[in-house]
This record gives sequence, C-alpha cells and structure tokens, in this order.
Amino acid sequence: MDRKVLDVDLDGVCADYTRAMADWLIRQGRLPAGRYPVPTTYEMTEADGWPFPDAADWLAAHTAAETDRLYARMPVIQGAPEALRELDRAGVDIRIVTHRLFVPGHHRLVVADTAQWLDDHDIPYRSLCFTGLKDSMHADLHLDDAPDIIMALRAAGEPTCVFDQPYNHDAPGLRIRRWDKEGVETLLRLLGV
Repeated sequence: MDRKVLDVDLDGVCADYTRAMADWLIRQGRLPAGRYPVPTTYEMTEADGWPFPDAADWLAAHTAAETDRLYARMPVIQGAPEALRELDRAGVDIRIVTHRLFVPGHHRLVVADTAQWLDDHDIPYRSLCFTGLKDSMHADLHLDDAPDIIMALRAAGEPTCVFDQPYNHDAPGLRIRRWDKEGVETLLRLLGV
C-alpha cells in the first residue's frame, strides 16, 4: 500500500510550548502565578506579557528551561495524540519534523526528552527528524504553525497546511483550527486518503 507522508511539527502543533514556557517562568518567579500570555507574534520577545526584553534573554531562559526538562514535560495540545493515531490507522505515515536542536551542548537531552514525550503520549510516527530546514524535506503534506516555516515550505512548492495559532492568523491558505474530527478529515482530504 502506498502510504502518504505527513510532516508534523511539534511545538505549537502537538506540544504546547507557550504553556510549558509560561509554567517554567512561573516556577522561576518571572511570571505571576496563573498568568499565561497569549502570543500574538511568533517571537515571544515581541509579544505582550512575556518577560523577555530581547532575543538573547528569551534564549537564555529557553536554554535553562531545556536543561530543566522542558521538552519532557510539555502539555499536549488537546486531541493531538488521538487524531494522529487516527491518521496512522488511515494509512498516513507521520514524520515528526521539529527544529529543537538550536542550543549547542543540549542535543542528547533534547532528543531523549522529545522521544520520551512522544512515547508518553502514545503518538505514532515513522520518522523523527530534527531540522530547521523543513523546506528541504519532501512530503505529501506539511502541518506547521510557524509563519516563516509556512512561507518557506510554500516557496519550495511543498503542500502546507497551517495549524491555527494566534500568531499565524495572517498566514494564508488552508488550516486546521484544532485536533478534532473536522481537522482529521481536512488532513485526509488534503492527502487524498
């Protein structure tokens, strides 16, 4: 059987990076308890309510959070595991494609925590790829939330669906709003399954 390949991003699509980072900042005393800023731009340094005056401060906080097992503890985006299992049963090869290896010296921890998180949430996948060059990977369909990645994939002629987030409302084209029956049906339709 010829299975279709769906490239799926993790952070902002399956894993709630925003919530995980806010939880970590609350534990560090950098955000008040219960305060969860809603990013209106992809870069947290630009979004209202985040305690990062610049990109260097965000990177320092992210690096510390990574060391504190950020990727192993992230909340799952509601419905993602169930939807991905349904797609797998329908004959879709799920390839996880994430750009998490950007902090030197943390690669082993990040890869292990990512694999642990996927196993803990029973998310099926055939391949696990760590790359920032997602537009160099061919797939029948890509699902991502990052506006710059979406634009790069489309510029490369790769079929791309947007996973809806407050910071990507300006990204044109097809999107799914959540991991529900309608979202799964949309992805299956786009894949021709």
